[in-house]
Amino acid sequence: MSEAKQLAEMLFRMQVIDLSHTYEEDMPVVLSHSRYFHTLWDSFDTGSIALAYQLVMNEHCGTHMDATAHFLREGHEAHRYMDETPTTQFFGRALTIDVSFLDETGSVSRENIEEWERSHQRIESGDIVFFRFGWDRYWVPRTVDLKYAKEWPGLSEDGALYLVEKGVKVVGCDVIAIDGSAAEGAPAHYALLGNGVNIVENLTKLDEILGESVVFIAPLKVKRGSGSPLRALAFVSK
Repeated sequence: MSEAKQLAEMLFRMQVIDLSHTYEEDMPVVLSHSRYFHTLWDSFDTGSIALAYQLVMNEHCGTHMDATAHFLREGHEAHRYMDETPTTQFFGRALTIDVSFLDETGSVSRENIEEWERSHQRIESGDIVFFRFGWDRYWVPRTVDLKYAKEWPGLSEDGALYLVEKGVKVVGCDVIAIDGSAAEGAPAHYALLGNGVNIVENLTKLDEILGESVVFIAPLKVKRGSGSPLRALAFVSK
């Protein structure tokens, strides 16, 4: 049996968890960012043979990946646009850490991560690390409540630098930004992106993949993109 066939059969035996929010108008967005619009362009009712909508959105709407260019100027050694981001950043072993004990003023420290490693398993070079804050419970239309986009916990600078030391390639979370709303100056963004670590924000269902999983992330290949919407899938043992 070929390696491709073996891999396909192995994946089909696993449970697939969709970690992505649905893109829809009125979904939460960073308050300073442009919104998401899904506008009818052509339809059967207008005499077309096909249905088509136009999407207008910010690169950082919904579940998305930050390219390192999001916070780094051209010339920085880690600067890469979305279309320049290596495809090896889009899949791998993921370790999901439960930090849902934190409130909106809290941040994940290096000590929190080290304690998790002692109780579970070591983070290794090339891993993807997700933090489950449980904040997706506040993902509701903006016209219902703005809590998701106004206050949230995050990753501290020392926690981010520890993950850089460990050699991780992607850090993800189920909040609107990896830096908590109480942070000043976006230190986690600079620590991660500045060292070539991509960030994925606005994930969901991380409670279903606590511990170890295999993750595939599919951002768009946006020319000179500072980021991209994506679909994230996790594979776990049934």
